[in-house]
Amino acid sequence: MSFLTTIANKIAPIYPMAKRWLYKFHGGVFPKYNKSLSTRNPIYPPLIPNVLILPLPQAIGEKAEPLVKVGEHVLKNQLLAQADADANRKLVVPIHAPTSGTIAAIEARTLPHASGLQELCLILQPDQQDQAIDNALKVDGTWPEEPQALKDLLVHSGIIGMGGAGFPTYAKLPKQKGKIHTLVINGAECEPFISCDDLLMQTQAKSIWHGAQITAQALGCQKILCGIETNKPKAIGLMQKALDAVQKEAKSLPMEIHQVATVYPMGGQKQLVFEVTGIELESGGHAIDQGLLMMNVATLAAIHRAVEFGEPLTSRLVTVSGEGLQEGFNIDALIGTPFNELTAIARPKSPIDYPLIMGGPMMGVRMPDNHVPVLKTTNCILANPPEPREMQMPCIRCGECMDACPVNLLPQQMYWHAQGHEYEKVEKLNIKDCIECGCCSYVCPSHIPLVQYYRHAKSEIKALNADKEAKEIAKQRHEFRLERIEREKAEREARLKAKKQAVKKQASAAKTPSAAASAAKAAAAKAKAASAKGNDNKPLSAREKAIQAAQKAAANKQGQTDNDKKTKGQSIATAKDKAIAAAAAKKRAQAAAAKQANATNNELSTQTEKTVAEPDSQPMNAREKAIAAAKKRAQDAAAKKAQSNPKTETTAEQQKAPPQVEDSQTTDLSANDQQTSPALEKEQARKQAVAKAREAAAARKKTQQAKAQESITEAPENASDNEASTGIKAKPADARQKAIAAAKAAAAKRAANKANSANAQKQKDSTE
Repeated sequence: MSFLTTIANKIAPIYPMAKRWLYKFHGGVFPKYNKSLSTRNPIYPPLIPNVLILPLPQAIGEKAEPLVKVGEHVLKNQLLAQADADANRKLVVPIHAPTSGTIAAIEARTLPHASGLQELCLILQPDQQDQAIDNALKVDGTWPEEPQALKDLLVHSGIIGMGGAGFPTYAKLPKQKGKIHTLVINGAECEPFISCDDLLMQTQAKSIWHGAQITAQALGCQKILCGIETNKPKAIGLMQKALDAVQKEAKSLPMEIHQVATVYPMGGQKQLVFEVTGIELESGGHAIDQGLLMMNVATLAAIHRAVEFGEPLTSRLVTVSGEGLQEGFNIDALIGTPFNELTAIARPKSPIDYPLIMGGPMMGVRMPDNHVPVLKTTNCILANPPEPREMQMPCIRCGECMDACPVNLLPQQMYWHAQGHEYEKVEKLNIKDCIECGCCSYVCPSHIPLVQYYRHAKSEIKALNADKEAKEIAKQRHEFRLERIEREKAEREARLKAKKQAVKKQASAAKTPSAAASAAKAAAAKAKAASAKGNDNKPLSAREKAIQAAQKAAANKQGQTDNDKKTKGQSIATAKDKAIAAAAAKKRAQAAAAKQANATNNELSTQTEKTVAEPDSQPMNAREKAIAAAKKRAQDAAAKKAQSNPKTETTAEQQKAPPQVEDSQTTDLSANDQQTSPALEKEQARKQAVAKAREAAAARKKTQQAKAQESITEAPENASDNEASTGIKAKPADARQKAIAAAKAAAAKRAANKANSANAQKQKDSTE
């Protein structure tokens, strides 16, 4: 014992806070421990209760899925429930049968929680035979060399943190070897009344050290440190003896035992790590991030049994104590044993009609029902009769809570803000670092339940943060939606723009070939004209001259003029252009004379028609005038056409016989091929054309006179025919109508003659 310890112990009766000189961390309290109520008795023999209640959900994580059915018989260590998905993601641990028996039911039961909620549980009816499956985990006793191998084994063994919040051990270990340099064994057990860890260190010290060695070897730790409070001298001695034996068996890494001061809450992670290593853990961080890992002695003993013997976690050492019990004890209780069955063994001083407490008096939770089961995190069942509660008083701002806080927070300020629902300010005061140890409530002279205020504030802050996160996610989704809409709009505009540009490009590409084609066509025409001009200057061969003479003779026979030949692209370029021009002038004079004769004939025929159409010299109405005007226009048009093409007019017999023209044309071509003087042929052709033009003019004049005579005589003949066919004599009033019908018939006949002339002309053109 050091000099400082001696001085502190002497001053403590006068100034209790002098004990704080014996440890490193801030704050802490010194309650009455009452551990002797349970340590004075040995560990109670194993007990198989009448019923076992196995909750599917554990302290942390989601519930497991049952693998058994109602009425099924199971053996000890048999797997009853496990995760339905990735256990690492859902933090689910499997559940094994604590003993042999039958699954009586799968129903909702009340859990050992302050809320009193019910969850689905497996109800196992033991058969008291305790038939077990040996090596249920199928191990060979080899210690894992890698972290993942140890994690896989712990996943199937169902081991969780047995001294704290119950976090699954496999999820607590890192995946990388060498990340942890110091393994800390928590043997402090600072909570009053609880002595299960003390008894475990006294009875299974070697198993604890082996579990620590297995973990350190898999994780690559450099040393192992064990912290035990000074109020456990037997445990310290037995642990040291077991350590010496382990080190003699095999050479291993350095392992030490640190005796720490007896103060509450020395068993806290931050407090014990700071005490044995001198490293202060960061706010909001994890010990693993700083290369430290702390594990409870019960967890290490369970790891040793799983690795060495293949035993899953189906039982744990539990302290049954309290001021309401005569015989407190520790027992290796099966998971699922009801609380009331264990307290009944401890000989209650009075009927337990008050709620039992799971845990110690500082951090324990009162149970809503005493028939709740033992869990893997249950370290103590406390039966303390209720005491009169002190009336809560207003805060006097004494600051005792601040001095007692082991995390060095400001409990008074957090209380005021929590009471005023100012949760943002409470969060800024680092309420998340509060371990809810109860030191502030223990020392408060106003008896204010400060821990309850902090727990409520934490839940409200959690809800507010969840709501804020949901709003942020909704905001991000909305912004993403707007961004997506803008992006799609821009993409549509870009596609439309690209499409327009492609259309413009195609149009420009289409224009470019057409322009090139036009240019090529113009060049070809220019080249053709140049070649034609060259051909005009070039002297003709005998064959070419014969072909031109034949073409000219055929044109003269059909009444074609020089102008018609020019229209078809044919050119007559001979040495006697002057003679041809004179002949053309003569023809024009003859055409003018014929035009004048036709005009005189038209006047005579018009007068004749008027005489026929108006026998009674009655004035014509509007319809008759229109008909007469139409007839006159038709006659004028026919006369003009005859004057413009005097050579193309032929008799009706000639128009009806196009094969004769074709034969004569063929004959002329053969005859022309035999002649040797083109000039003579041209002169003969000219004379023939002049003679034919005169004959055509005379024939046309005779034809017009004959038509006029027919129009005069046709009406009486038609009238007589009608009288003969019907037997009815025509009336004088019908003479006008008969004249009109005769005029229509004459016009139709002229149209037919005109059509025949046009057909003959087309046949002649095609022949040429």
